[in-house]
Amino acid sequence: MIDMRRSWLEILLGAILEVVWVSAMKHIHTIIGTLIIVVIIAFSFYLMIDASKNIPAGTTYAVYVGLGSLFVVIAGVLIFHESFNWTKLVFIALLTMGVIGLKLVTDFEERRAH
Repeated sequence: MIDMRRSWLEILLGAILEVVWVSAMKHIHTIIGTLIIVVIIAFSFYLMIDASKNIPAGTTYAVYVGLGSLFVVIAGVLIFHESFNWTKLVFIALLTMGVIGLKLVTDFEERRAH
């Protein structure tokens, strides 16, 4: 159970780091900045890969990408003042429901397996 909890936290942290590197790519124009982005990408991917040791790879990837996308859109609207509309909100809500659903199904399967 501790390993599963740790894996879900790794996915969450990896998704948060995805916001950092995706946002940084738009604003950093130096070699040092690029190297920092590469390190953040590598660490973010490492977290996703490590999480897949305890959570099915498909679920890990879907939740990682889903949360990353969700967080990037939210950061874009709140921090970078990108456009917002209700259609975008509907699709973000669908994405969020999918991520939550995958977590619930995976947790249920894990409990049933033990």
